[in-house]
Amino acid sequence: MLVATVVLTFAGPSDEDPDLAAALVSSDTAQARQDTTTAAPPTSTAQEAIGSSALADAAKAARERATTTTRPPATTNAPATGSGRAATNRPAAPVSIGDGIQAATAKGWQLVGGDEFNGGLSDRWGTYDGAGHAGNGRRTPDAISVRNGALVIRGDSDGNTGGMAWDTGQRYGKWEMRAKFPAGDKQYHPVLILWPTDMSWPEGGEVDFAETNSAADDVSFFLHYSSSNQQKSAKTPLDITQWHNYAVEWTPDAVRGFIDGRQVFESTAGNTLPPGKMHPTIQLDYFPDGGSPAPTEMFVDWMRVYR
Repeated sequence: MLVATVVLTFAGPSDEDPDLAAALVSSDTAQARQDTTTAAPPTSTAQEAIGSSALADAAKAARERATTTTRPPATTNAPATGSGRAATNRPAAPVSIGDGIQAATAKGWQLVGGDEFNGGLSDRWGTYDGAGHAGNGRRTPDAISVRNGALVIRGDSDGNTGGMAWDTGQRYGKWEMRAKFPAGDKQYHPVLILWPTDMSWPEGGEVDFAETNSAADDVSFFLHYSSSNQQKSAKTPLDITQWHNYAVEWTPDAVRGFIDGRQVFESTAGNTLPPGKMHPTIQLDYFPDGGSPAPTEMFVDWMRVYR
């Protein structure tokens, strides 16, 4: 992989964030009911209909769907025209050796897009620029870079961090990301999400296919559904400081989650499935708890979209 540094200078809307169960639950979001599900055997998939939207349309739509959990962005920046700012005082991102065991390979998914983060960042990402999760800290494009062929999102000692959203929403599909969450402050929560593209939250649903905190020894899958933000979830013990492949499969019949090719979550109840298009987001969220946070980073080696 190439060594490169990119500062994103176009800003998408501030995405609303998932709420962690138990110790990770944000106090500003009410939960009507939470169920726990265990892994179930994979079943055959149905045909998926893929759609897309332009970055400008996606950004505009997301700006219009702010909720009580996340404030809208303070500003929106123009697309980058230069080469960005070098992060000479930061350590290089760790190199991912190989692609690991993938759900896509095991299940024969067909690759249709994504971002490998080799030599830079796709211009299809929009970065957040505004208040952080529940108004805590700030999400800024300065927290996001590409180093050593990997996306890096950094949280500093003031609670300033970053998040970014893909410009394409679609109904059904499969997404897989190779990510590493080095040991850091528990107040920072790495999360890989599918977020509603053309509906408001929580009615539009939310799929957190990898969510944890930077001091945890496990990772959770959360499926949010209904206007009362009900949830189903599964927790997997895991060394999150190592590279793992996190995947989600969404068909007309089910939502399934995978880690390193192994299924860890499934929901087939029709009322739990997202009702509209979804798009992937990558976030390092700040949940204040116990003073100034220690600087923390998360890494993503690649994001791939399948059908």
